[in-house]
Amino acid sequence: MTSKYWQYFIRGEPKEDGFYEAKCKFCGHTYDMGNGRGTGSLMHHFKKACEKVPKAMRHKPSALQKMLQAGTTTGKNIADAIYEKLVLWNLDKKALCLVLDSSSANDVSVRELLSGPILDTLPADGQLFHQRCGCHVLNLIVQDGLDVLGDEITIIRETMKYIRHSQSRMEKFKKAIAQVKGPDKKPAWDVQTRWNSTYLMLQLAFELRKSIERFVVLDKNPELVDGLDWNKLKALLDCLKVFYDATLTLSGTKYPTLNLFFPEFCEVCLSIKKMRNSNYPFIVEMSSKMYAKWDKYWTGGNMLLAIACVFDPRSKLGVVEYYIKEMYPHDYDTFMANLNNCINALFKDYEKSYNRQSQEQIGSSSQQVSASARETQSDTRAGLKDYMKNKKRADPKKSELEEYLADGLDENSLDVAFDILSWWKLKAAKFPILSRLARDILAVPISTVASESTFSNSGRTLSPIRSSLNDESIEALICAQDWLRASVTENGGDFGEVLWSSDETPSDADGTTHC
Repeated sequence: MTSKYWQYFIRGEPKEDGFYEAKCKFCGHTYDMGNGRGTGSLMHHFKKACEKVPKAMRHKPSALQKMLQAGTTTGKNIADAIYEKLVLWNLDKKALCLVLDSSSANDVSVRELLSGPILDTLPADGQLFHQRCGCHVLNLIVQDGLDVLGDEITIIRETMKYIRHSQSRMEKFKKAIAQVKGPDKKPAWDVQTRWNSTYLMLQLAFELRKSIERFVVLDKNPELVDGLDWNKLKALLDCLKVFYDATLTLSGTKYPTLNLFFPEFCEVCLSIKKMRNSNYPFIVEMSSKMYAKWDKYWTGGNMLLAIACVFDPRSKLGVVEYYIKEMYPHDYDTFMANLNNCINALFKDYEKSYNRQSQEQIGSSSQQVSASARETQSDTRAGLKDYMKNKKRADPKKSELEEYLADGLDENSLDVAFDILSWWKLKAAKFPILSRLARDILAVPISTVASESTFSNSGRTLSPIRSSLNDESIEALICAQDWLRASVTENGGDFGEVLWSSDETPSDADGTTHC
């Protein structure tokens, strides 16, 4: 199996005559292979005979390669590349949703995908297919708000750079720290496109405010922090704390995050509304800009977030009901009706699939009752069968979904270290259909941070200056960084703090969670 065309076929088990089947992943056509037969028939089928192979896959380069080589990332090109890989990996009929950053090209690609054959295989008629990266949405919301305080943030950023860019100024800053007995930390600045690094910079500046003020005196440079109000900075940090905590929670990679997004995102909304009552005019202005951005993305796709929250045994419908009443009391009835309809539609889809698989298993594993045995069944047995049918109609059984929602909250699962996937695994015997649905829903990552950070790491490892590394060296560097990050965090440390404590700038050694 060395031919590249084997990737488009599924190899069957060997037969007694030594042959085995090769089944096309696109159309299901089979070929007999083995006993010295070549793969010319597979190549011909893929290139010419199979009508279901996407046109973009028939010729070199692939849709993804073509897009990268041309440097054009239009929505159509992205859609072709995504669908090509889904078909190649045999996932085109198993897709649930697609998590993307917020960009016009991604929006177009989703519309292109939903206009194709994949729509027929999506649960709930594709209502849940497009999901935006939660951390990216939070980043856009906060960036809009931070524009209001752009001058003060620029002053702090330039002050940090001014101190760090000279060894003599650093010595003077250490002297200032010793005089005011401040925290022994080095100034650091942010990556301007990542608001959480801006938050960390502002937090660090506030901790070092006495040292900075003393440094200004020692350096005889009062204009450095002219116009900076530390009270305004403290008020800003208090407002941004909920955003930063939400970002840390949602960018996790070792636990499901989709079920956590709905309450976190709703808390962000309530915090923005609370900011309207601030005594600082700039915070009131920030809240107006933030809420406009929040409302835009809330209306763009929130049903899957609410469904995932329902499948959390610690919250179920109660958390959704509470937040919708708090945020949109006039739309409460409409939203809850749509949520119930969507959950029921999903459950029915999974119920049909489960029943079909169960019938197939029963048919293959159990022996059929012979015709003569059926003829000899007594009238009493037939009467019993009729009685049981009538009893079932008189006393209908609740569905798994109804039983799960009626059970109430699981008080034993309120622990901080609650493993929701293990909970559903243990409940699989009681909820065989619902556990499958919950498993698929909760497997959706609400953030693209992990995948983006992988590409960011590779870009920093293989740079224009350091471009001669071979594959093995790059792999070793990436893996070593990942293992180091894991060892630090498992021991209770913060990998971001380890990097920030080095002599590198945050833009060169940025180990914090990005969005």
